[in-house]
Amino acid sequence: MRATCGLALAAWIVVLAVTLLSPSAAGPTLLVETTSHILARAGVPESLTAASRVEFGLNVAAFVPVSLLGIPVWPRLSWRDWTATGFVASFFVEVVQAVWLDGRSATNTDVVANTLGTLVGAALGVVLLALLPARGSEDGADLPHRNSSAEQF
Repeated sequence: MRATCGLALAAWIVVLAVTLLSPSAAGPTLLVETTSHILARAGVPESLTAASRVEFGLNVAAFVPVSLLGIPVWPRLSWRDWTATGFVASFFVEVVQAVWLDGRSATNTDVVANTLGTLVGAALGVVLLALLPARGSEDGADLPHRNSSAEQF
């Protein structure tokens, strides 16, 4: 499972890097518009299909897999570590967009959404890892033990 999650994580990071560091906003804009249109046709209220809300939701969703897939790869990192990493990575992306990518716009809202997505993914990862039976040795020695659950949350 660890290797599979590692490969999936690497692939997702490549997809994110290409999407977030592309010099043109055409692809992300098309994704937001298409998603908004699909949600509207599905009967989602207009207040939730506004481009700004859809963009926020997509930014959250884009970062959930990073920590969700990362938890099994680096199980010693806590949800706090993942959330901080998500914040730093998102802040870095926004700085790159603001300084070097004229066709992109950097916003504080994107940093918040991406950090929230990392937090959601980390929380899901912690819960799923706790629910999955240990593989390998009977005592689960192949996976490092995490901090106690009280320290996790």
